[in-house]
Amino acid sequence: MMDRVDPIVRADAVVHVSFERRDIDAMARFLEDFGFVPVAGGSGGQRHFRGYGPQPYCVELIASERDAFVGFGLAARDRADLDRLSTATQSPFEATDAPGGGERVRLFDPEGVRVDLLWGAASLEPLPVREPLTEINSPAASRRIDRPVRTPTAPAPVFRIGHVVLQTPDFERTAGWYRRHFGYLPTDVATVGEDAPVLGFFRFDRGAEPADHHSLALLAGPESRLLHISTETIDVDAVGQGQQYLRGRGWNHYWGIGRHVLGSQVFDYWKDSAGDEWEHYADGDLMTADYPTGFHPLSRGDLWSWGDDLPDSMRPPAPAPADAPPLVRNIVDALLVPPRPWLR
Repeated sequence: MMDRVDPIVRADAVVHVSFERRDIDAMARFLEDFGFVPVAGGSGGQRHFRGYGPQPYCVELIASERDAFVGFGLAARDRADLDRLSTATQSPFEATDAPGGGERVRLFDPEGVRVDLLWGAASLEPLPVREPLTEINSPAASRRIDRPVRTPTAPAPVFRIGHVVLQTPDFERTAGWYRRHFGYLPTDVATVGEDAPVLGFFRFDRGAEPADHHSLALLAGPESRLLHISTETIDVDAVGQGQQYLRGRGWNHYWGIGRHVLGSQVFDYWKDSAGDEWEHYADGDLMTADYPTGFHPLSRGDLWSWGDDLPDSMRPPAPAPADAPPLVRNIVDALLVPPRPWLR
């Protein structure tokens, strides 16, 4: 389980996500309230939104007859990676006409999710934001004197796409595909039954350079679908003030604020205009390539350490049918057990 893989390339970052939307204007309003910034020149059937970091865009919106997650883009470490991926998969190079330009090799994962490897896009100047709140007063240390905390109630500035979370009917095949093609390393893996992996958190292999605890997460489930898109903001106060702003704008809050166990992020989840999940997070774990893979029995309590319990839609409503496959029954049983003795 989770044997070493000799990848074709080692991707470096998630750079953007792509969605089709029937009501592109409503989705645009959500993205701006969530903390993205429209890129000049977008109109009609396609629009782009940047974050406060250097990426030319973070979200692509495509006008469509359906609401759908299309896929995501990854940054190559160098141009030779595009050559290697193109040769190994017999997929052509393509010039991109999206903001920033550059080249790409386009693949589709085993469930049909589009995955682009990109190189050569022009970077932007980061947008100005306040400084993160790093000086914290505590009973043992007074570091912030004569400087009150008065952060504005405003959209939480999104710096970048942190990770993509997907559900897949074939966990091992899908995990193997991403590891083989893009060099993802398993950071933490949750198992059921006889150590069957059903939830995996995968990070980029940057050698001695730290990478996020996960930039891809996969959950075994009955169908292929997007679970959520995660974005990094400045700090915990930005997560909180972002929630205040989104509440005031009338958007549908989903889960949070809380802190995850695996990854340690302080999180807050929201539903967009079509019902897909988006996460603000701050203060996540970073690991080098030497960090060993952790294996854990799947447990509802391992998904969060404090905050509200999982929303009802993230928990099975009842025990699995007796004729359900053992893997499904094991997953359902693990998510039904209250993780804290005072929760029901």
